[in-house]
Amino acid sequence: MLPAILVMAWLLPGIPLLLARAFVPLPMLLIVAPLAVALIAAGLREVPARWPRTLAGADPEQASAPRSGQDWSAWWGLGGTVAVAAGFALWQFLFKSESVIVLRDPGAYLQTGYWIAQHGSLPIPQSLASFGGAHPGLGFSSIGFLSRGSSVVPGLMSGLPLLLAGAFWLHGISAAGALGPILGGLAVLSFGGLVGRLAGPRWAPAGALVLGLTLPEQYTSRGSFSETAVQVLLFGGLALVADALTLGDPRPAPAAQASGAPAPAASGTSPAPDVLSAGAFWDRWSPPEAWGRWITPRRAMMALGGLALGLAAAVRIDGLLDVLPAIPFVGLLLARRSAAVLAFCGGLALGAGYGLADGYLLARPFLDGLAPMLALIGLIAAWLAAMTLAGVELPRLPGLRARLLKLPAARPLRWLPEVGGLLAVAALTGLAVRPYLQIVRERASRASAVYVAHLQRLEHLPVDPGRLYAEDTLYWVIWYVGIPTLLLGAFGLALLVRGCLRALLSWRDPSGAARIWALPLMVICCGSAAVLWQPQTVPDQPWASRRLMPLVLPGLILCAIWASAWFCRRARSRGASRTAASFVAGFCVVALLVPTVTTTFGLGLTHSGLGGSLRPSADGLALKRTGSGEVGAVSQLCSSLGPSASVLILDRLVADQFSQVIRGMCDVPVASMTGQPPQAVQNALAGIEKVRRRPVLLGALPSEVAVYGGSPLRVLNLVTTQDPHTLTTPPTTPWPARYVIWMSAPGVTGARV
Repeated sequence: MLPAILVMAWLLPGIPLLLARAFVPLPMLLIVAPLAVALIAAGLREVPARWPRTLAGADPEQASAPRSGQDWSAWWGLGGTVAVAAGFALWQFLFKSESVIVLRDPGAYLQTGYWIAQHGSLPIPQSLASFGGAHPGLGFSSIGFLSRGSSVVPGLMSGLPLLLAGAFWLHGISAAGALGPILGGLAVLSFGGLVGRLAGPRWAPAGALVLGLTLPEQYTSRGSFSETAVQVLLFGGLALVADALTLGDPRPAPAAQASGAPAPAASGTSPAPDVLSAGAFWDRWSPPEAWGRWITPRRAMMALGGLALGLAAAVRIDGLLDVLPAIPFVGLLLARRSAAVLAFCGGLALGAGYGLADGYLLARPFLDGLAPMLALIGLIAAWLAAMTLAGVELPRLPGLRARLLKLPAARPLRWLPEVGGLLAVAALTGLAVRPYLQIVRERASRASAVYVAHLQRLEHLPVDPGRLYAEDTLYWVIWYVGIPTLLLGAFGLALLVRGCLRALLSWRDPSGAARIWALPLMVICCGSAAVLWQPQTVPDQPWASRRLMPLVLPGLILCAIWASAWFCRRARSRGASRTAASFVAGFCVVALLVPTVTTTFGLGLTHSGLGGSLRPSADGLALKRTGSGEVGAVSQLCSSLGPSASVLILDRLVADQFSQVIRGMCDVPVASMTGQPPQAVQNALAGIEKVRRRPVLLGALPSEVAVYGGSPLRVLNLVTTQDPHTLTTPPTTPWPARYVIWMSAPGVTGARV
């Protein structure tokens, strides 16, 4: 839970200060330090010593009873998870991508973070005065940055750039480049914690290891991707909610007991046998009567859990879709007369409000482009809220209440748990046969259509620029985690859906497992279904695989790990020895790891030519680094531009990739004039000289800049590698990449037109 709390402590004051154009180091440190201490104290004052570990038919008393050595297994699980997370972070740091040049989101996030660290505000001014005013054809947009009015607005949310800005303050570009691996390690740690709560602490290292070995997790952890930060918030928030539900309400609710609902576990002022307390140290610094009355540990955890889930929208706006299941979950809390429902709702509303304020006030053009998706999310939220309200209020009607109590015993509803489990398997089966029944097409932008058509020609595929390959999403999952994980995950998902529906219909949850599984299961199913149906991305790999990272792959791995634990418990309950159960556990973990490792490392067999013998090969991306040399190349480019320069870029590709790099890291005004007649460029050069600045032209070819006078000089010549781009196969070897920029510094007088 600690990574999510620290991220929240940074974002809570960071977004308001950014909105106030005052995001600078001293105020941030003065606010963040005590806020982090307060959140940690509130969220970790009391934590469960163990969690319910049974669902779907196992004996709850046997599963929840303490066992000899159980505490030691929990500590070993914690230590193993921390070791896996630390090793993963170190591994990704050794092969991290520099991501300085803006090719896609990582470069845009890094450049936005650099600008915020240097200026403490958004949006970015266009600096029209440095070009002598507006000119026909003068543009300021580039990849990830949109021109609006007299400003350049990043086309992304501010959550990750705020974290990157803190890294820039700490140690410049080196610390910012290391933030991706650090967030990746924290995401793996948070996921291991969630696995430990829902499947058992001894399974936490296995879950963290399987997730860390997946290629998409490594891909997003080596650059400035927002998916790892979203994982930290989602997994940490779900873990906080699970702990709060395990602790129980401070006192039994008489109304809930009278209605036949299960009485929540009590949590008094003294530690219960299943609670770890901060003890005398905490009691010295907080009045027990005030905390006991208003800020109980459970309410604090629920508030922080809701806040973490809501703040995911400040990192990625589609985080709003992922947390929609929190609305019916609130209905369940209300039905149980939970004393922590207001705390959860307050935290969730505050976090979501932060995300919406960030998007509409700092990234409005970006959100305007996503208006249909946001409208759909709003409609779904309103429908869920109405259905939840009806589900909570209708049973209070005296005449209807008696009828509703009889419905679970009726034959159609009695079969609902089994039907729900079968529907979960049927949905995955439908996704498996979807490519044979449907080809997903959509009218794409011109740039996207040209790009997809180019990749199709490279792979000798039929040219179909509008094709999205969204029908293959389940096969993307199989590429990265394998069929055993899919089968085990589907089996675990079916059992979990059946068990939770049984607990809901009977309103009985003796072990408490259904209670802590309810929200994670709904979040996983909702987020995964949306992505698997329509990932909303350009379909080349591994770029498209990032859409699987917040919930799809972690959710499937979580269900597979839980199914493995279920098999072991089942074997033990049927009389199997501890050795046999351990063999089953090891076999399941190996089955999850082998396909994952095969894709990540690109394991296979190759031969050395005609008559050559077969030999093993490993051409995957696990030990490959992309983007090497970008920092040095950009530093050389900035030194070549010099002071008092106003840069005009005449090549479209150079403008897309380097406009914000030059504007931010080189700290000089930059604009593009691509496809314009020479006279328009000449007028812009005259405008620059009129305001007594030095005009500089950049292009990809010497002929692009030589025509306006001056001697072309090659100021950037970087040969490096980039991520591969494949449509129908898993990615393997990085692709070569070369960046060339020519510069001239002409005067207006004597320029050749």
